[in-house]
Amino acid sequence: MRRLSLVLLSVLCVLYVCPSCAFSAATPEPSYKTIKKEIRMGRKGAEAIEKECPRVIDPAEEAKLAMIAEKLTPHLKRPLEYIVRIIEMKEPNAFSLPGGRTYFTTGMMKFLKSEDEIAAVMCHEFVHADRAHAVIQARRNSALNLLSIAGLIAATQVGGSGAAGVAVMASGIQTAIANSYTIELEKEADAVGIDVLAKAGYNPSAMLTMMERLRLEKMKHAQVNLGIYQTHPEDEERVEAALKYLRDHGIKVDRKNVVDLLKVSTNEVSGDVVLVIDDAKIFSSPVNKGTRKLFSGLAEKLNNSLALELMPYDIKVIDIKGEKTLVIKRDIIITEHERVAGIPELTEVRNMLNNAIVRARGGNPVADYFR
Repeated sequence: MRRLSLVLLSVLCVLYVCPSCAFSAATPEPSYKTIKKEIRMGRKGAEAIEKECPRVIDPAEEAKLAMIAEKLTPHLKRPLEYIVRIIEMKEPNAFSLPGGRTYFTTGMMKFLKSEDEIAAVMCHEFVHADRAHAVIQARRNSALNLLSIAGLIAATQVGGSGAAGVAVMASGIQTAIANSYTIELEKEADAVGIDVLAKAGYNPSAMLTMMERLRLEKMKHAQVNLGIYQTHPEDEERVEAALKYLRDHGIKVDRKNVVDLLKVSTNEVSGDVVLVIDDAKIFSSPVNKGTRKLFSGLAEKLNNSLALELMPYDIKVIDIKGEKTLVIKRDIIITEHERVAGIPELTEVRNMLNNAIVRARGGNPVADYFR
């Protein structure tokens, strides 16, 4: 991480002082006119990064990232070089350079749970590049920042700061460089990213689930550098803003399909057909043609109705035309007369389903599922 921080530091210095690349304070907001300069900066930065940080050559993974990028880029404003590469680093991190080139660390690839979450991180970084946030932020920073950065470079080059000092400086550099965007720019990347995800056919809730879990990792490992998220003290504010944006724009919050939880299936074991949620047995019944059909129908209904955001009272047993019926919100799941041997009383089934939701939520206890 220290090495990457120093490389990113040199890239930012190029952004500030390169005579052929720099933007003056009077430069208008980035537009099509600035694309060539941004791409030149990005290429220079990519050369520096790949000299110092091992690039992972994995044709299958790179093809997957390229496929996702192809779905996202038609919904961005500017035609930049949206090239995505992987570098070897255990910390979950991702960043984009001016001009669109974007890097994922191996730690980030392992951290993300689905293609939707990969798309969310990629989209966030693409928006930073598309909206030229690095250029905007560089212009906002004062000359004092540049002098401080120059001092840090000199200190690390001569090795006079000692191991502890280097660690502190590396942390500071990571804060100032890799995570230098203001909360406003971060929120813009999140919000625009949500829109792009929806247009590209991905689940927009992935922007939320990814941030929620990174926030949890930060709480669990306070001393671990978590890359793009570790240095944002406004992490809760960003999560709340993303959640509000989803709700204000009528976008359903659907976490379970992003993180692959509350998956209901059936299988047959020792002459029984078994209903399973996330690999946990719920109940079973002797297998025959009728129970196979019943359990298959239950699995389909529950996959459509179960959600991490359900309130306990959303699952209830009510009388419909004089018959006890288990419903999830307004969806009928099973009636009393459909119940067969092995299926408990409907009130007990309700409890089993609520317990399954509680178990699924246990993977991220900091997420606010009821807002």
